[in-house]
Amino acid sequence: MWRRRKIKPKMVLLIIIAVLFLSLFYVERALRHTVIALAEAEAVWHATHAINSAVLEEVSANISYGDLIQPEKDINNQVIFMQINTMLVNRIKSEAEIAIQASLRQLEQKKIGIPLGQVSGAKLLSNLGPMLRVVVVPMGIVHIDVEDSFEAAGINQTRHRIYLNVRSDVRVVFPLLDREVPVKTQIPIADAIIVGPVPQVYLGESLFR
Repeated sequence: MWRRRKIKPKMVLLIIIAVLFLSLFYVERALRHTVIALAEAEAVWHATHAINSAVLEEVSANISYGDLIQPEKDINNQVIFMQINTMLVNRIKSEAEIAIQASLRQLEQKKIGIPLGQVSGAKLLSNLGPMLRVVVVPMGIVHIDVEDSFEAAGINQTRHRIYLNVRSDVRVVFPLLDREVPVKTQIPIADAIIVGPVPQVYLGESLFR
């Protein structure tokens, strides 16, 4: 009669350790992309907020549409030409770049964290668990373009909006991640309603190109 061979305790322990190791390996592989995506999204959000705040507080609060654009009208009070204040536009871009760089540098000192519960994707767990620290490091180069748009705003009225398009890169440092990610945002800095027809040459085009 055959006797069942006993499994040694050491073998059982090794099997348990191996199973736990493999489980952790597969869980880490499964969650890695989720954690990285969350870290990048959090970094981009904070960088975008820093850029928008810098422009709104330090730049657009001190200018008006009339400072940027001088429309010329004919004897019938119709707009025939729109003159850009080029010197002011260049100054705005320079001031915006300085303000944005200063605002982004402050992110390095800011404590940005992702609750571990967010990784699960469950809303009830999104604010639970230890915080995973994310460090955002600005890369120093900020690209700024001025753009505008003309949109219908009612009968015989056109809204003219002026924006700053800001592009920069930040470095995201995280336990599973160390890479550069792009940050892009469009910030309105001035607008006005033009009563009467706008010259066709401006419709669908940008004054700042």
